[in-house]
Amino acid sequence: MLYNLCAIITAISAAVSLGFALAAYWQSRASDDTSGINARYALSRSGALAIGALGLLLFHSPEYLAALAIVMTFVQLFDSAIGRRVSKFKTYGPLATGLVNAIVLALYLMQ
Repeated sequence: MLYNLCAIITAISAAVSLGFALAAYWQSRASDDTSGINARYALSRSGALAIGALGLLLFHSPEYLAALAIVMTFVQLFDSAIGRRVSKFKTYGPLATGLVNAIVLALYLMQ
């Protein structure tokens, strides 16, 4: 049960990250300046993490879950730090997601 919960939270986190990367890409797709290039890099990385997160739902692997949940926890915590300059929503949303992911992972690993 905790494996599935942690895998779902991790997948949702990766999907949200992918959504923001897609939005940045669409806003800058006509641009070849630094913002457009950075958006493409963010999209490629977020896409890879989202594909990896789908694997958590298909393959049961505690090691795989721990690795990707830790990665997505840090992604969300870094996003929260970046979001401080943007809005409360972009600060507290990723912070809450990262903390919940870390807590559920810890509970799963302690069982």
